[in-house]
Parts: sequence; C-alpha cells; structure tokens
Amino acid sequence: MKLISQGAQYAISAVIALSKQPKGTTVSAAALAEPLNCPPAYLSQLLSKLKPSGILKSQRGLNGGVYLARDPAEIALIEVIEAIDGMDFFENCFLGIEGCGRIEPCPFHDFWSNERKKIQDWLTKTTFHECEQRMSQAWFDLRLQYSS
Repeated sequence: MKLISQGAQYAISAVIALSKQPKGTTVSAAALAEPLNCPPAYLSQLLSKLKPSGILKSQRGLNGGVYLARDPAEIALIEVIEAIDGMDFFENCFLGIEGCGRIEPCPFHDFWSNERKKIQDWLTKTTFHECEQRMSQAWFDLRLQYSS
C-alpha cells in the first residue's frame, strides 16, 4: 500500500528543489522534471494544482517558471499531498470496505485510525524547510539537482 501517488512524490520533490532556490527564483517545469525522470507536461499539470492552495506562483515569459509562494518553513508536506491526491488516504478504510466506520468497523478500523492520525499529524507539522535541513547536499545533488 502506498501512502501517496507517484504524482504527489514528483510534486514533493519539485517543492524541495524549489525550496533550495533563492526566494522568488523561477524554475521551469522542464528543468525540474529532468532529474525526476518525469514527463515535463505531467509535472507542469501537477505544479498547476499547487497554485490554488498558495504553495506556488508562476511567471510567464522568457525567464518564466514556478516559484514558492511562501517560505518553505510555512509549507507543510500534507498541503502538497492534499493538493495532488486529496485526503482519501486519511479518510478511507484500510481494507477499502465501504461503510467501515465506528458503527460497523472492519477488523483493522481502530488500529488504522490511530496510526493514520499519527501519520497525518507528522505530515501536518513537517515543513519543507525541515525536509531541506534533513537532506545532505550530496543527496540533493544526486536526486533533485537540475540544470537551469
């Protein structure tokens, strides 16, 4: 079982890469997509989903691209997940049973509710600034470095 989709993984990686840039620096979706092995058009669609929630802004033109709308310390991981995947992972039954809930719980309902809440709390309090601080420059260069 996967917590987040491949699209959310791409979006999170792109936001981490953008958090390494000086404030207001624009980066094209094509430049971000290359190290992620993601089709640029697909990444562009994903990144457009981050604009309504105030995570990204974009600039058109010759030096156009996307940039962070807020400081990385103000953007939680869960915001990107919610913008891309929604909150189904945190609301649906572990086994996928329709109607599972407090009245008719599945065998895993209580356990999964508690664990899911822990994951959701961690994603809510963990910011992109913290992610950036936790990764080494070598790790970033190997996985997320792009050519501008």
